[in-house]
This record gives sequence, structure tokens and C-alpha cells, in this order.
Amino acid sequence: MNTVTDTRSATKPTSQSSVPRLAIWLIAAGAFGLELAVSGRYGYVRDELYFLAAGRHPAFGYVDQPALTPLIARISAAVTGNSLVGLRLVPALGLAALVVVTAAISRLLGAGRAGQVLAGLCAACCGEYIAAMHELTTTMPDFVLWAVVLLLVTRLLATQDPRWWVAIGIAAGIAGAAKWNIAFLAASLAVGFLTSDARRLLRSRYLIIGCGLAAIFTVPDLAWQAAHGWPNLAVFRALQVQAWHNRAVYWPAQVLFTGLALTPVWVCGLVWSLRNAQARPFRPAAIGCALAIAAQFVLGGKPYYSGGAYTFLLAAGCVPVERWLAARRPLAGRIRPATAAAAGLVGSAAVLLPVALPVLPAGVLRTVPLQKINYDLAESIGWPRQVALVAHEYHSLPLQLRRHTAVLAGNYGEAGAIDRYGAMYGLPEGYSGANTFWLWGPPPAADTAAIAVNVDPALLRREFTSVHLVAIFRNGLGVSDDEQGAQIFLATGLKSTWSRAWPAFRDYS
Repeated sequence: MNTVTDTRSATKPTSQSSVPRLAIWLIAAGAFGLELAVSGRYGYVRDELYFLAAGRHPAFGYVDQPALTPLIARISAAVTGNSLVGLRLVPALGLAALVVVTAAISRLLGAGRAGQVLAGLCAACCGEYIAAMHELTTTMPDFVLWAVVLLLVTRLLATQDPRWWVAIGIAAGIAGAAKWNIAFLAASLAVGFLTSDARRLLRSRYLIIGCGLAAIFTVPDLAWQAAHGWPNLAVFRALQVQAWHNRAVYWPAQVLFTGLALTPVWVCGLVWSLRNAQARPFRPAAIGCALAIAAQFVLGGKPYYSGGAYTFLLAAGCVPVERWLAARRPLAGRIRPATAAAAGLVGSAAVLLPVALPVLPAGVLRTVPLQKINYDLAESIGWPRQVALVAHEYHSLPLQLRRHTAVLAGNYGEAGAIDRYGAMYGLPEGYSGANTFWLWGPPPAADTAAIAVNVDPALLRREFTSVHLVAIFRNGLGVSDDEQGAQIFLATGLKSTWSRAWPAFRDYS
């Protein structure tokens, strides 16, 4: 009993008077400003175009994600005039939130002023976070809400007050409404609690209340999935095609995505959390983070899926790092080691910046293919140009044929681009078999022809009597991406009806 008492005393959170609020908020503001400064460069990524379209079709769920991100997209578009910069305000705020939350976790773990500042700076300089908070995708709320859950779990462990289960349940439930990924963290944390002294905290009515509140947020999506035949399972199967590739690059990506300067910090945080007596009360969170990261490797998940766990590990690492730096002599007799460490973090982020954000001219990607590391860089260029080309082919048709011609897209990025820019070019509503676009239905029954961009020509030939290649899309920059070289077809003479043909166009992936 005395050992437990001493350990709790050693991990007592830093007093409020020693919280460097100004420094942390300045770092958060700087992170927000950086994201906002480049938020209008290049263009939408394909997922953002999809979520904008999904936001105009409100539902409790969608084929490949729950409802929260499309809802954010809808509100952002309505409030900010449907602008690209406006859409990215919330993600930019997400990076600021990660800074504040990571610093708060470090304080609970016992970090002093310098450690808390370093923890906030780690979050601001993490390449994975900088890239993810640039755009509105499901990863953005997923990372932020993982961080919030870990903060609340750390608070629960620090105070031993089971009432924190209620807040944890709410945060986990909201995370579940953003991305199903939170289930891996919840299961991993459960193992952490069950295998440690903290298992006694599981015997609480507040945990049951928290689980009930989490269900309130997640059940609507589960009900939607059940009502539509569980289309998410088809998406999971499609993702498994890349499982072995994901495993092959997984561990190098953990180093690259966080950054060379940050990797020693989170590794130190993991070791300290699992082995140091002072960190013993927080071991369930450390175990949970380690298992969540390892689980994605075993399952073949994409390397960034477990990125939210690094908020806790970076915060934990700043506790021993702060003490180690405090014991070092000033460099050159006057530069504090903590200052030098902060400079190293900023330098590491600067090196990663061209990969994480569109800071370079888009044309550079032709000769320096940074999109091989960050896929979204190249996938955010050329969308208006592609829609303009589709519109050109559509308006080139004879009027009588045009009146009965639909616009088809092969993937949800192309369909979302037509939905976003089509009206500017006089295009009718676009249709696609990709994911939830398929559920929104086929073209009108009167349309017996189609201008089809990047649709499988073999599929078109099965469903139409005549199929001709009419154009090939080029982004004008010579940048290699998924849309460069996309073929545009004119298909005429629908052989059956759209209600009969539409099932063949479904593509859940």
C-alpha cells in the first residue's frame, strides 16, 4: 500500500501555476497559422470532394465511413461559402487541438514547464499530424478524438476517479461517429486495464454509463450498415488487397511519418511508460497505445491508422527527456539544451514540410514525386480542369443526344469533382457506382447515353451498344497521379434500363 501511495505522489500533476499556457497557446496558434497559410494551395483532395457530396445527402451512415465527417463538410460549406479555405478551417483547428491536448497529457504524467512545451511542440512538428490536419478527411477527427480519449484516460488514471468513464464514453462515441478505427484503441486500452492494477477501475457503474453513451453515438451508423447489407465489409475486403504492402512499409513509415527527431521521443515515452516506477499508474494507457499500433501492423492496416496513439507516447517521452536535458550543461556556455532540442524539432518538421503540405509549386511533383510518400499531394490538383474537359465533350454532342446523356464517373473523387464544379460548366448531375454514390441511384430512366470518365470500358461495352474514346485527361503539369491519363468515353444505346444495369456499376472499395 505504501508503494502505491508513493507512486501516486510522484506522478501528481504539475500545479496550475506551472502550466506554460502562453507558450503552449503560441505553439498552437503557430500550427493553426501554418495550416491556414497553405490551405488554399493546389485544391481539394478526392476524399474532400466525396465528403462535400455526402454532406448534401445527410444520413446516419455511408458505405465507407460514419456520418460525422460529411456533417462537418456540410456545415463548413454552409458557413464559409463552400470555399476550399473554409473547408479546411476545422482541420487547422485540429492541429492546434493536438498541441494543447498533448501538452496536457504530459502535465498529467509529471512533466514540468519545459516538458509540456516540448510535448506541444512535438505535436506541432509531427509530420503525420501536419499532413492529416491539412485536409478534411476522416483521419482528422479520428486523430483528435484519439488524443482526447487518451487525455481523459490519463486523467482517470491520475485521479483514480471512475466518474471520468462518462467523459471517456462520450469522446469514444463521437470518435466512433467519425471513424470505426476507435474500436482498436478501445479494445487495446481494455487489455491495458485488465492486465494492470487499474482493473479495479473497471468495476464501476460509471463505466457502464460511459459505454451506454458511446453506444448512443455509434448505434445509428451500425443500424444504417445493417439496413444496407453491411457494405463496410466489402470496403474492408478491398482494403485487405494492400495488407502485405502495408505491413512491408509499416515500421519505416512510423519513423518517417512522425519524423527522425520525434522518433527517439516516442520510443523513450513507450519505454518509460512501461518500465519506470513513476509511470506505473499510467501503464494501461501505454499498453493500449502499443497494442493499437501493433494491431494495425498485424492486420495490415495503413501505416497512419494508429497515428492518434502517438500523442500519449510523445507526451510520455517528454517527461524523461525534460529531466535528461535539465541535467545537461548549456551548449557553448549559453544555449539551454531544451532550446536546442526545440530547434531540432522545428528543423525536423521543416525537412518534412514539402512532403506533408503543398508548400512547393505543384509542377515540382513532376520531377520530385513526393506523392509517392504523401499520395494526397498529387491527388489535389487538376480537378476543375478534368471537369472542364468532361463538360467540353458533353457540350460537343448534338442537342438531341445531349438531352438524353448522363455523366458517369469511375471513382468518388471524379464524381465529387463533377458535383462540386459541374454546375459552373453547365453539366447535369453526375452519377457513379463508387461507394455511397451508387446508393444515391442511377441516372434518369430517359438517359440512354453517357459521357463516362474513367469507367471500365469493358463494363460500358456490356451495357451499351456503342462505346467510343473521345478524350484523355492530362493535368497540364505532367504530374503522375491516378487521374493523369484518365479516359473519357461516349457510350450510346443503353441495352436495358438503368434499374437493371445499375447493379453492375457498383464498386465498394
